[in-house]
Amino acid sequence: MNTNATVQVHLLPALIPDSALAGGVAVVVDVLRATSVMVRALASGCEAIIPCLEIEEARQSARALPGGSAVLAGERQGVAIEGFDFGNSPGDFTPEVCRGKTVVMTTTNGTRAILASLEADRVLIGAFANLRAMREELSREDRPIHVVCSGTDGLISFEDTLLAGAIVGDLERVRGRTLANDSARIAALAWSSVTSGSEDLDEVLRTGRGGQRVTELGLGRDIVEAGAVDTIDIVPELRRDPLRIVRAGATGAAGIG
Repeated sequence: MNTNATVQVHLLPALIPDSALAGGVAVVVDVLRATSVMVRALASGCEAIIPCLEIEEARQSARALPGGSAVLAGERQGVAIEGFDFGNSPGDFTPEVCRGKTVVMTTTNGTRAILASLEADRVLIGAFANLRAMREELSREDRPIHVVCSGTDGLISFEDTLLAGAIVGDLERVRGRTLANDSARIAALAWSSVTSGSEDLDEVLRTGRGGQRVTELGLGRDIVEAGAVDTIDIVPELRRDPLRIVRAGATGAAGIG
């Protein structure tokens, strides 16, 4: 097996084997809802996103930015954090909110998964909205690829597994990559089963534990937005020193279309 032509899925950050990401490319997914928000915010014109583990860390990072330039966003257990500008709903991150700003963000699962992937050579951010753009970006890679699912409260999540399957299935079928672990095979089969059905994707996403929780919170519109496929043509990438998420290879304005 050509190890550089492999793709793996890690269904939770805690399931990543020691040093597995080193030398590879990590694609972090948290469909409901952190990575969906990040893709939307960058497409809406934000300059960067700073991922933080803790609430107070996020507040301090926002205070350190020039006055009026920070948008403080995040949630705990799906609920917006008191005193923050926004929670974790993709639809809130419009061009009017984001243009020229830095989003400082902390979430229960997604930002933790990003920060758990730092040993990878590259860390990219995936959502259904930028699926086609992600596939194209990964087609130019010659390093091992790892899709890291954020999960929900330490449990494997249905929606992240589906997106992982949509990514790795294409890499196997179209790009000739080898699915190198059983989690990748499980994810690819899960996505294949969904695409062979007649339900809209957002209706499928509602059936998982994460979708049920978002629905219980009265945020069903977030599921519709998170389930919209190929609406954004950018790929966010984590940069270091300082740590922030920006558009990969951006040379001009990104768009929602």
